[in-house]
Amino acid sequence: MNQNQGHLERLDLQTGVYSLEYALDRLQQLASSPEADNYDGVSINITGMTILNNRFGMDNGTRILQVYVRSLQDLIGPDGFLARLGGDRFFAVYPREHRDQVIAFVKGVDLRIPEVTSKTVRVNCSAGFIRISEDRNAASLLDAMNAARRIAKFRENTTWLFYDDEIRRKLLYERQVEAMFSSAVEQEEFQVYYQPKVELHRYHLFGAEALCRWFHEGRMMMPADFIPVLERNGSICELDFYILEHVCRDIRGWLDEGRKAVCVSVNLSRCNLGDPELKNRIIGTIERYDLPPGMVEIEITETTSDVSFHELQKLVSGLREAGISCSMDDFGTGYSSMSALSEIPWTYLKIDKSLVPVGNGEPEDEKRKILIRSIVSMAEALGISCITEGVETLNQSVFLKSIDCYLAQGFFFDRPMEKKEFETRLKK
Repeated sequence: MNQNQGHLERLDLQTGVYSLEYALDRLQQLASSPEADNYDGVSINITGMTILNNRFGMDNGTRILQVYVRSLQDLIGPDGFLARLGGDRFFAVYPREHRDQVIAFVKGVDLRIPEVTSKTVRVNCSAGFIRISEDRNAASLLDAMNAARRIAKFRENTTWLFYDDEIRRKLLYERQVEAMFSSAVEQEEFQVYYQPKVELHRYHLFGAEALCRWFHEGRMMMPADFIPVLERNGSICELDFYILEHVCRDIRGWLDEGRKAVCVSVNLSRCNLGDPELKNRIIGTIERYDLPPGMVEIEITETTSDVSFHELQKLVSGLREAGISCSMDDFGTGYSSMSALSEIPWTYLKIDKSLVPVGNGEPEDEKRKILIRSIVSMAEALGISCITEGVETLNQSVFLKSIDCYLAQGFFFDRPMEKKEFETRLKK
């Protein structure tokens, strides 16, 4: 192997920073040395690159990325190093004396790139920091940085965090959940709970949403305790189909027993969108139980990723052609786009509970009324039915009827219930 070839293998060709393999080797050497006390590490995930690529074009998006990492490399100096983890993710190791400057950098930086635009370009990121002396193992250090960065991404009022005892406990818990998952599936520790949906004309049962609960060693684990972990490691895709399978099995059982059955909606994580066989897997699972049309609905949260948007559009269109209804879940929680409503053939729009007026007469509550009234009217004009989540009072129910939104679910009507209790509810 010649010298140039070895040099190329050390570098990421697009950005010129170190390759992950070479950087981990350098990090391992540093972590094992007395110099570890003098260095920090940071994991970075640049946000908004899709928007920048759309605004300036892919080639200019690459230039922006290159200028960003070059600026960070200049900041940390020759005693630090920077490596690409993949895509828009990087990690850096730098002398601790540069900590304040690096923190200021990851909070957001304005770049001047004349060949792209005459204006400054704002680049933001989420970041997780660690003291290199925390661990002697390079892979463990990187895992810890990444954990801090993931938590920072969803933490309010900050986009960066230092790895600490709280994050250490979270990381340990995540590993425990990951280790338990396979056996939990095999032993059917995951159970389907059903939350009824109500039609407000006569307050009768219209359908239900399938929700997941995990019973482990006699204790029920709520979704917030494990769903985010499974989303991060991709296991949520397996769980989604586990729930779909059990819902189809339950509906088939009710029909065979001559019971009343209603349409049940099943949540589908966006992580599934990368599966080219997703549509066929969904249709195949439902057809395997020979269910009548309209007995299963798929709920999907809107995505802000353009790539995922087109995959989502294709999936929903394909499912609708197969007679399977689809709903956009949690509408109003993010940056819902009009194209997601107009270009994807949704059957239902699920309005998030954060938009439901609480009835206190405050200005914010009046804004909620305006928003939800407009959403219902717009959806109706597009041929999409609305269902409102999180209805907890009679006044909220009356208000929804007044704006012609006649489908709802929430604690005012029913809480999520286990299968046997829901079967009793089906008789009413």
